[in-house]
Amino acid sequence: MLKKISIASVLLLSLTSCIGYKNATPEKIEALKNTSEIKSNIEIPDKWIQDKETDSPDFSYQWMHELITTELEVLVKEGLAHNADIIISKEKLNQIELSMDIAGSNLYPSVNALANTSNNLVSGTHIGNLQLKANWELDLWGKNKSAEMVSVSQYYSAAFQQKMLKQSVAAMIAKAYYLNIAGQYQEQKISQYIGMTEDLKKIYSVQNKVGTANEIDLSNIESEIILLNSYLEKVKNANSQSRRSLEMLCGRYPEGLLKVNAEFSALKQEIPANFPLSLLEKRSDIMAQQFQIETSFHEIQEAKAARLPSINISAAFGAAETNVGAISNLFSNPLIKVGGGLTTPIFNGGKLKKNVEVKTSKQKQVVEEYAKSVLLAYNEVESALANLSSIEKLNVFQKQAISSLERNVGLTKKQIKVGSNNSFVLLQKQRDLIKKEMNIIDLDLQQRIERINLYMALGANGLEYF
Repeated sequence: MLKKISIASVLLLSLTSCIGYKNATPEKIEALKNTSEIKSNIEIPDKWIQDKETDSPDFSYQWMHELITTELEVLVKEGLAHNADIIISKEKLNQIELSMDIAGSNLYPSVNALANTSNNLVSGTHIGNLQLKANWELDLWGKNKSAEMVSVSQYYSAAFQQKMLKQSVAAMIAKAYYLNIAGQYQEQKISQYIGMTEDLKKIYSVQNKVGTANEIDLSNIESEIILLNSYLEKVKNANSQSRRSLEMLCGRYPEGLLKVNAEFSALKQEIPANFPLSLLEKRSDIMAQQFQIETSFHEIQEAKAARLPSINISAAFGAAETNVGAISNLFSNPLIKVGGGLTTPIFNGGKLKKNVEVKTSKQKQVVEEYAKSVLLAYNEVESALANLSSIEKLNVFQKQAISSLERNVGLTKKQIKVGSNNSFVLLQKQRDLIKKEMNIIDLDLQQRIERINLYMALGANGLEYF
């Protein structure tokens, strides 16, 4: 008897080894990626390092790290802990993880307890039944294993999507942070500009009294002051909304009262000229797409296995007695049943075959979506680099213009001292200088925004871990 049980156990083990299951090896996934029509038309420039063995941690992120102030670090930590979207995504990921456990349970036997009793009111007889029933579908073709791996791949895809969400929230906080700094600078400069314009109005009033200016000149400067105050109010409101946006990202109540206490510090680190290709391959959104390819690989296997015969083994152990009291001892009159069943699809209107075709088409779709994600990643990197290059050149021109105006203002002050110029001309030049300084504020903001964009395009390594 023991020998028969041993032989049966070995047979069951061999039958349940998923002889039809194929693992989604890196080689197979890479081969699927190479079938992309989008990828076939992409030529990667030489500036990208093609050697995938190159270790990306050697790549320097100092050009980004110098943007991270202590204040910004605190805001990012707060946002990652309390942002509403991140909190919701955690629960979604938890649901996917639980679904993964459910899918894996199909690989094991299911055991159920059965107990019932009935009375015949006519004859007065009584029948009681108590059983343990087990049922096991032998996963010969890997259908259940493939279904489990579908859930596993979906979980990892969702995990990388959540990581991408964290990186995006951290980047948005950083952008909102610098937008608030720029807004404070702009308010100060506009207030200075209004103050100088009011000084011009005073000069016009004096000139009007002595006859060197007329009412039209005075009316024009008054209208300008009104428009400037209106513009200042718009800027103040925009800054208030910007603070609300930052508060929302950090999970706070949006009062618009958050005060950023920082300045634009000089950016000293240069942007690297070359980038390891592995940086893009490890981007969270691209990794999520890669696991979608794995998901489709297993879905096709599951769909194909569903067209093949399935074998079920069932067993029951229990007792049935006309005397309820006798059931208390199961071994007094035990019932042991062992059986098996074979089920194979014959006709279902081509549903199972079409399902395989649908899953195959879906695989082609996710492969192309992966290739599209890679192409978009290249575009984001190239756009950020082009914008940064343009901003740096514009910054040079603006600083040269400011330097020239500052020198001009200095010369005008000297002329006033010797009586060859007047305060009216000086105020006009000082106002022009403020305009140029406001342009520099915009360029400084854009430069930091584009560095953050480049950082995100390269995978945002570490931004979500502050």
